Amino acid sequence: MNYYIKYLDKIGGRTLEVMVGTGRLLIPLLEAGLNVEGIDASPDMLACCRKHCLERDLEPVIYQGEVENLDLPGKYNAIVVTFGSFMLLSRSAAIAALQAFARHLEPQGRIFIDLELPIEDFKAQNIVKQREPIECADGSIILMQSSSSIDWLEQLNLTLIRYEKWLNGNLIATELQRLPLHWFGRDEFISCLQENGYKDITLCANYTPDLQPNSYKDTLCFSALMP
Repeated sequence: MNYYIKYLDKIGGRTLEVMVGTGRLLIPLLEAGLNVEGIDASPDMLACCRKHCLERDLEPVIYQGEVENLDLPGKYNAIVVTFGSFMLLSRSAAIAALQAFARHLEPQGRIFIDLELPIEDFKAQNIVKQREPIECADGSIILMQSSSSIDWLEQLNLTLIRYEKWLNGNLIATELQRLPLHWFGRDEFISCLQENGYKDITLCANYTPDLQPNSYKDTLCFSALMP
């Protein structure tokens, strides 16, 4: 959080957090006194975000919409996509998002995007994981099992998560969640930024400004300016 607070405070003006989710970053930024708005495609995520904000007496401006079709009033001094959320976009959607960000930035505005490599799933073509059961207030138990696979040509790590809700030994509900993560190589993403008009591209590791990536386990923290 300190990484973003430091840079966004220095930049000033309006900030947009894209794919804001439940407010994991938005709330600390608002509590730090920054002028931050949020957008997410999921109404459920936004409802959860509003609930968390209300519990802290915060009243953020948040929108529902697709990242690649971003169309918001006014422009921003900074746009942030964090916690690897950008990897949820397909390759064409990612490029469209970069172009949409450019249209929504003030002159000399900056984007901040962090990416990761799905290294755990690189070790095998298919991995099945059973998570610890979750006990619910109504006495039911939720079991979660995930299965991951890699599509090397598409640079896609696809995880399927199956949720089962059990009560008194009976299966009462199931849900299947599809979680696709599209990864970029370091130089590949720098090229994408350059091809879409971004300048002054910087890269650090693990939210540490002076630390350069030196391992495939590092979180790649990109920042770029739109002239």
